[in-house]
Amino acid sequence: MRAVIAIDAGGTSTRAVLVDQHGRRLGSGRAAGGNPTSAGPAEAVAAVISAIEQALRPAGTDPGAVETVLVAHAGGHDDYQPGIERGLAALGVRAPVQRAGDVAALFASGTHERRGTALIAGTGAIGGVIRDGGIARTVDGTGWLLGDAGSGFWIGHLVARAVVDDLDGGPSTALTPALLDALGLGPVAPADGAGVLDGRPAVLGALLRRLYALRPVQLSRFAPLAFGLAGRDPLADEVLHGAVAALAALLGRLRRIEGEGPLVVGGSVLVEGVLPLGPAFTAPLLEAAGDAVPVPVADGLVGAAVLALRSQGVEVGERLFAVLAAEVRGAEQPR
Repeated sequence: MRAVIAIDAGGTSTRAVLVDQHGRRLGSGRAAGGNPTSAGPAEAVAAVISAIEQALRPAGTDPGAVETVLVAHAGGHDDYQPGIERGLAALGVRAPVQRAGDVAALFASGTHERRGTALIAGTGAIGGVIRDGGIARTVDGTGWLLGDAGSGFWIGHLVARAVVDDLDGGPSTALTPALLDALGLGPVAPADGAGVLDGRPAVLGALLRRLYALRPVQLSRFAPLAFGLAGRDPLADEVLHGAVAALAALLGRLRRIEGEGPLVVGGSVLVEGVLPLGPAFTAPLLEAAGDAVPVPVADGLVGAAVLALRSQGVEVGERLFAVLAAEVRGAEQPR
């Protein structure tokens, strides 16, 4: 029996699935974040190996039958793949380890086609042109300091700026009590001057200290505050319209490079945040998509399995893709 292990190593969770050449799921596992950039190489390796060990656990699964292990993730570290290889050896898996980018895996999670475009907006934002099943070109994904426009970080950063500006005498926004509550800080000081420290509201000083204690990318945790106030707060709407415009510009650039094939979209900001907002917000994004109807996917696990099978010479056409997608997406359900 031919079998492959596919892993989607995300920033918050890692999922692994063991499938055979017919697309049947033989085992699955889940662990903590396996992205080496966000979790650190040692922690990321431990998460990947834990998820794989769970996938191999079902009775009758022979580690020696695994022909390849494919890990889909963003970023990288010199110790990442060697660490995974050592962990696999301890489990009795002698198969080679391959790595794939998150954009290619996401695209292959949404379609069996081998040409098209993919757009991801989660903590960061990146788009990719796919040709012959692999990455031909990426756009953005340049990180919080220089890019990632429209991402969770980008939105969360603007939320924090709007709240700081409100507390510093600028336009008021419902984002302020929402952010203060999220951080466990007290209410805004009354206008009579109570609660002033060093010439500014004490709560503003406390907020600044709390925000500057975070790593910059951690500002992405505040993006849901804007989505929660969509249509009810002018500044939240301004932030969200700006994010959609930035993502539409990114997508437009992608579709100018590659105007054929399906468009697969993923990431919590896009799938859980932007798309549910409806046409009042999403019109620029849909216009940039042109004739392509966005295909939303939750993660890159199906695509990692597709890429793993293809690496072993298995042709993943429409029928096998449908079986594989159903099996892998059913990994959360007990057998």
